[in-house]
Amino acid sequence: MSAIAKSTTNESNEDDFVHILSAREIGAVSQSTVATELPSTLDVKVTPRHDIIGTKSSLESTEFCTTVTARELVAPEPATALKTNPHDDNEAAVATGRAPVDIVVALDISGSMNGRKLDLCKDTLCLLLRELSSQDRFGLVVFGDEARLEIPTRKLTKETKEAALSRIKSLGTDGCTNMSGGIGLAAQELHAVESPHQVRAIFLLTDGLANVGISDREGILALTKGCLGSSQYNQHDLEEGTTGSTVARPSSSEIVIHCFGYGVDHDREMLGAISKVTQGGTYYFVDKDSDVSSAFGDALGGVLSVVAQNATIQIKVPPESSALGVAITNVKHDKAVKQQEIDGSSSYHIPLGDFYAEESRDVIVETTLSRGAGGASNGDDGAPAAVQHIVVNVVYLDTIRRKLARSPDTFGCISRSNNSDFVSKTNAHVALQCIRIKTTQILNETAVSISQNGDLAKARSKIHDFIKQVQQEAQHLELTSNPLIVQLLNELNTALSGLASHAEYQAVGAKYIQTRCEQHSMQRCAEANEEVANMYRSSNKMQMAKRMKTLSKK
Repeated sequence: MSAIAKSTTNESNEDDFVHILSAREIGAVSQSTVATELPSTLDVKVTPRHDIIGTKSSLESTEFCTTVTARELVAPEPATALKTNPHDDNEAAVATGRAPVDIVVALDISGSMNGRKLDLCKDTLCLLLRELSSQDRFGLVVFGDEARLEIPTRKLTKETKEAALSRIKSLGTDGCTNMSGGIGLAAQELHAVESPHQVRAIFLLTDGLANVGISDREGILALTKGCLGSSQYNQHDLEEGTTGSTVARPSSSEIVIHCFGYGVDHDREMLGAISKVTQGGTYYFVDKDSDVSSAFGDALGGVLSVVAQNATIQIKVPPESSALGVAITNVKHDKAVKQQEIDGSSSYHIPLGDFYAEESRDVIVETTLSRGAGGASNGDDGAPAAVQHIVVNVVYLDTIRRKLARSPDTFGCISRSNNSDFVSKTNAHVALQCIRIKTTQILNETAVSISQNGDLAKARSKIHDFIKQVQQEAQHLELTSNPLIVQLLNELNTALSGLASHAEYQAVGAKYIQTRCEQHSMQRCAEANEEVANMYRSSNKMQMAKRMKTLSKK
């Protein structure tokens, strides 16, 4: 059997499943004594750019891609659902295959929403309500000149759902846009819920600029942070693990905010920033009236499929590999934090936030190469020995089981052929993720450059040159028909068309580029139109977006 391996897992038994721990046990119980459960919620894989790099090769460093993938939602057995106690949220989550949710919608009812806009939003809210179950909670805050609570946040019995539907249908417009009041009251409603669900979200929809109450961008962001808090991990969020390393301790449930910018007159930078106050939020640019329902459907499909929260990856170099000269030189993620371990070594912690079912996140890690094979012998078939370069695990809150979980250690390995300059073929997945990261960087740099000097010609040239670069690399890697490459090139060309003039850029181009940057950075779909191809769209998002769009036409 060959010793070559892209990634290996350190297990205490033959089953490759997530270890489920209580909050107190996570830092104190040995992995060998922890029970396993089926199926694992998050799976971890580590893939090297090259499986084999000879010791005589000119390469001194390489890249690994750490991929965390969430499982599909598991449909419950009919017998399980029948035995479920409807008043027990833990049992309900297992029986329905998803975690119950608390959702409050903050809806702009200012004068500019009058007519078709508000009518479509009211229809969409009614559709959203019908998708929620009796275990879910729903509330509605509206804001015009003032913010007011239209529907108190409560579980949706048949009676409360019918009352809510009636209240939604009676909504009318009212004055200006008190967005700060809407955000504050929506957060207040969710915080006031006794025994809240683990999954909590605000849906904020507006078509304009805040002009009543706190109206400046910095002030509204400060208010939102004060109401929702921050999802960043601090040092006190880490606790000592079982082998002298630190592991992330997920904090209590946070409130995620999804922002919907309706039309071309909203402040896209502010809504984007608001959505980032806590991890997992998204910004939707709703350009067309008909896309309000599908945008809400896309977001709802995600919220109703959350399987993990507060996921954090820990990446470090094994001690024996460090002795061979292996070191992490770069982690290509804007939230990566370097931590000093108690044994003097260092590791990187990358908070990934929540996971919807079927989602994947990829983190590229650069390391130096080991000096030789470290004395390891070849396999029985003569294949070169695999050398461990990094070890990875992920800690998260399993929202279905409502327990903390930690994955087994997974190793990233490279076979180091002694006295050989052979380098194996580049792994396609690693190359694709590097192109994705570079695309996001180019689009971000374009937006920043335009905001600073307004030079559209220079921005067009930058994107045009990068399109050629992507085409050449894709051809070299034989990936020209790869769906992600096709999507990236289509989006780059659309971004290019949005730079035709300053008017076009301000109306559409800037919003489009911002949504592309955020989606590729998060690897999460936030498409308002369900017909637009998106590699990150899960089946749950697609089904909900299509269903709500179809029903809105009836």
